[in-house]
Amino acid sequence: MIRNLSLTKTRGNGSQADLLRAFEAARTQLAVAIAAEAKSTTLKRRQYYLDMADRMRQFTKRLRAADGISPPLTREWQRVLENIRQLPVEGRALRLCRIFNEILADGE
Repeated sequence: MIRNLSLTKTRGNGSQADLLRAFEAARTQLAVAIAAEAKSTTLKRRQYYLDMADRMRQFTKRLRAADGISPPLTREWQRVLENIRQLPVEGRALRLCRIFNEILADGE
């Protein structure tokens, strides 16, 4: 079972490391949702899921590369972190993709 991301909250506004951990957990959550729906998903929708998973992978890679050299989280990044922390514990892949699309739009 995927852990509830809200349990990873720390005091204060959060840090780049908090954001990275939350994004990595969110990527795992999406991968599980995609796998659970793999047999019942159309090819077009599955491609959409995989494209979103790839965007998240690239974004996480950039976060990992910047870890430790970036300033404290800005207000926008704090909002992104809070949005990730408020994800449903279990969710259908399409819903998660829509949420992640909004989150990535804020962060990119």
